Amino acid sequence: MSLLGLLGFVAVGLALGLLGGGGSILAVPVLVHLMGLPPNVAVPMSLPVVGIAAAAGAFARWRKGQLRLGTVGLFAACAMFTSYFAARLGTEIPDRPRLILFAVVMLIASVAMWRRAQRQSPDDAAAVPTAPAAAPMQVIPVALAVGTLTGLVGVGGGFLIVPALTGVLGLPMAAATATSLAVIALNTAAAGAGWIGRVSLDWGMTAMVTAASLVGMALGTRLAPRFSARTLTRAFALLLLLLAVFMLIQEFRTSVPAP
Repeated sequence: MSLLGLLGFVAVGLALGLLGGGGSILAVPVLVHLMGLPPNVAVPMSLPVVGIAAAAGAFARWRKGQLRLGTVGLFAACAMFTSYFAARLGTEIPDRPRLILFAVVMLIASVAMWRRAQRQSPDDAAAVPTAPAAAPMQVIPVALAVGTLTGLVGVGGGFLIVPALTGVLGLPMAAATATSLAVIALNTAAAGAGWIGRVSLDWGMTAMVTAASLVGMALGTRLAPRFSARTLTRAFALLLLLLAVFMLIQEFRTSVPAP
């Protein structure tokens, strides 16, 4: 167990607490590149860690009255369905294609989050959208996509959930963040169920990194009101871009035989 790995999971929880997503997309690179786990172990191990941290954050925000339970039910039901079956299929993906797919998802996430930041104002965290909310059924395709990504590569999908909740349903940022955390918790549980019987986890290590992520979650939840959502989203988008490029370079470098 490396100190850098534990600090990496503090960052996972911090991202979840600040942004309502992003934790799982950091968890797998931390497990693979800082803790030396193979991807077929890192993906299922990340699921309970991120799920527990997201559940803790959702509970804290529910106590503040920010959680929209009806929206959670609709979004999570669709996402959990595809998440479970995608996980059952995803167990057969070899390590290198899995990591390349994961890095591509990170690139897409970085672009989506940067574009989201461009549409935010500095005080967006407290803003109430002025555009009329669309029908809830319009988020179903996003929920199905989120579930598929979670099952295949362990991505919780907050980078898709939050924009859907704010842009489609018209939720204010605080409510969207809280609702996203609840969806991530349920979605990762479904994906984790899909991995049962396919891999054996080190539960001692899982418990330690979960504890580290909970520390980060507590910090992120406390610090979130103090920062501009636009600044945080831009910074995280750049971090995802750098990590994605690093992972792609690593994978293609190792795939090229030495002369």
